[in-house]
Amino acid sequence: MAGRPSDMEILEAVEAYAGRRGIAARLTDPGAPDVTWQTLLDFRIVRSIETRGERPMREPGGQDGLASRPTYTDIATHPVAPPSDPEKTEAWLLVRRGSLDEERCANCDRGTTKCGDCEGRGVRDCPRFVDCPVCEGGPDACWECEGTGRRRAGRPARLRSGAPSARRATCARCRASNAACPKCTGRRQLDCPDCKKKGHVQCGVCDGTKRVTHQECGGTGRFTVWTEGWIHQNPHREKERRLGRLDLRRTTGSVGRWQETILRRATDKLPDDLDEADENLIAPHLAPRKDEVARLATLRRLPLAHVTVHADPHRDYFAFPSHAGIEVTTRPTTQRVRYFAGIAMASVALVALVAVLVVALLR
Repeated sequence: MAGRPSDMEILEAVEAYAGRRGIAARLTDPGAPDVTWQTLLDFRIVRSIETRGERPMREPGGQDGLASRPTYTDIATHPVAPPSDPEKTEAWLLVRRGSLDEERCANCDRGTTKCGDCEGRGVRDCPRFVDCPVCEGGPDACWECEGTGRRRAGRPARLRSGAPSARRATCARCRASNAACPKCTGRRQLDCPDCKKKGHVQCGVCDGTKRVTHQECGGTGRFTVWTEGWIHQNPHREKERRLGRLDLRRTTGSVGRWQETILRRATDKLPDDLDEADENLIAPHLAPRKDEVARLATLRRLPLAHVTVHADPHRDYFAFPSHAGIEVTTRPTTQRVRYFAGIAMASVALVALVAVLVVALLR
């Protein structure tokens, strides 16, 4: 890989770094440890995939905006430019040449139909009388005749507790005084306030016109018909990432001098110095896809060297090219991390056991 330091340059950088940490190590002497290389990869590709089709359209009324749409003859071959940025979504709506027309609505008369609520009468049936809201049309309509007009023979009008005679009226049916409901005066019913005793009211849907707007055609009495073609260009993304140890990613990502390769065409080649294993990993993602009209592939690489310093056996040393030269960093070995993790887990278990024993002793 171009830009990768030599093994000797790596060992010199690691030796100097270890010396600054107080670790005496002669890594450049004969028999020095081997340098193990790994290439960190971050590969991403976004393609613009184009889909096309057409469909019959039928919309109520006139469609003046259709005149400004582009027209086509064959949607499969109609030319549109590929996107300059494959990340963008593009869409076109077109009209097939010669398909634009108008047709009369067959289910209405110039945009209106007979009102369904009143069946074209302009009025709705309404009861001529309603129950009195005070006595509710019951026996309290009159305490003497109970609203029937027939007095109870030989018995005076009965008074209800809590209802003084001053609140009652003379019954319009049996003529008993201080016995009838003051609202309906014993009749039980009142003239309907809606229809004024006519027995019908104006239809509230058609406002008495007997006809309503035809919803299907929007009251226009016609439809615009055409064949609509559509073309969509949408981004599709893939990626392959091999970024190494999680605890190193921030350092390598912010400091490392990554080598970047941009591929914009299906014929563009991967770098010649790419490892065979890495090429086999990435190459399948570069194969052309059906209906692909544009692409942007970005390959970023960073060589990462691992060096074991025998004078410091519990730490791993890593080196990689940076903008300032060779960056060296160190991390605890995996075995060391597991060792301390085991101690921590054992400590937690011991604390839990002691807590259980204390609780048992206090009972």
